[in-house]
Amino acid sequence: MVRIVLRGAAMLAVVVTSWVAGLAAAALTARWLASIGLLVVVALGMTLLISGTGSWLITRQRRLTAGVAAAGVVGLLLGGVLVFRPLPSAPVEAAAAPADVQFWELPTGSRLAYRHLAATGPGRATPVIVVGGGPGEAMVGDAAKADPFRGLTALGFDVYLYDQIGAGLSNRLQDPSGYTVARHVADLEAVRQQLGAERLILAGASWGGSLSASYLAEHPDRVARAILTSPAPMNYAEHPGAGDITAHLPAETRERARALIPQNTRFLAWYGLGLVNPQAARNLVSDSEADAFFDTFLSIVRPATVCDPANLPDAQAIGNGLSVNVFTVRDADSGAQSAVPQRLREAQAPTLIITGECNYIRWAPTAEYATTLPRATLVCLRDAGHVPQLDRPELYRATVEAFLLDEPLPLPARPPDRPCHQ
Repeated sequence: MVRIVLRGAAMLAVVVTSWVAGLAAAALTARWLASIGLLVVVALGMTLLISGTGSWLITRQRRLTAGVAAAGVVGLLLGGVLVFRPLPSAPVEAAAAPADVQFWELPTGSRLAYRHLAATGPGRATPVIVVGGGPGEAMVGDAAKADPFRGLTALGFDVYLYDQIGAGLSNRLQDPSGYTVARHVADLEAVRQQLGAERLILAGASWGGSLSASYLAEHPDRVARAILTSPAPMNYAEHPGAGDITAHLPAETRERARALIPQNTRFLAWYGLGLVNPQAARNLVSDSEADAFFDTFLSIVRPATVCDPANLPDAQAIGNGLSVNVFTVRDADSGAQSAVPQRLREAQAPTLIITGECNYIRWAPTAEYATTLPRATLVCLRDAGHVPQLDRPELYRATVEAFLLDEPLPLPARPPDRPCHQ
């Protein structure tokens, strides 16, 4: 009996190993495989081949004992259940989608959804481009995302909000490795050319602030002004883990959020497979499944984006892009923005940096914008979080409008050596 149990345990280990080997083999051959069905066949084939060989080596017999065979079957079934069980998702109350969605067909190959808030006052030549966060934040599908900028139209500004590639209503890439910082910058430049604008005013929040900084570094003469709200690091590689959003949640909610990913074998398989062959990872987990999982995660952590959760809207945008988030961050972490800080030292566009005292992003990467950009102004909103326009909407709008009109700001500039919470 003991020998059978030991052989069963060894066989289980072989089967688990065979699953890994099978998926690896599938990853290496996935560029020739058109469907997840073939991916499964390759993985199962490797499972049977390796488990059979392993069984012969372990028992030194050509005949499997009942215990070993049972362990192998259990291991095979367990691996299949864990890897191919759909990612968890929960119903999310979707925000009302606007009816005026349009699309840019760009020479980069991106088809980006956007909304245009047309100027109602005396026209100005430079449009405002609202650059969403994430990466992968769904912007266009939530009409309320435009609220902080509606007042700019009466001042003569055309305002555009758009979904970045891989997010919201914009198209997804067949090869997720194409989600890079450079691709996002190229898309933004293509948008400028499509609009026929000499320069842009960029209003980027969170990751959108980091992307705006990367665009400014690459095209300094194409930015008239920039508004960076709670910006993520200008160079991700220099500030790993710049902010843990879950740390700002109540204990019970924090555990729910943190347990969602490590306990999900399918997610870990998708993430690991993406390191080897991104297309195989996309075959394993579809964009719609991945995005629904991401929507669920974001619905849990939303309270950490504000000082007072009562200021959160009842509904949220859906279609937040998980693949574009993971692969863009991976690219940024690898050093894709390494030249940005030095280039920004030469940028002359007036830049407003807005943060809140409850912002979960650490102070150092925020202050770096103020010490790097020659014409930067840093302001801090009390009783406001990572999304200050939700906590302090009137003050946020007044600050943005005063900056764009080159008028005195309604609150004092903050020295970069004085963190917002002090």
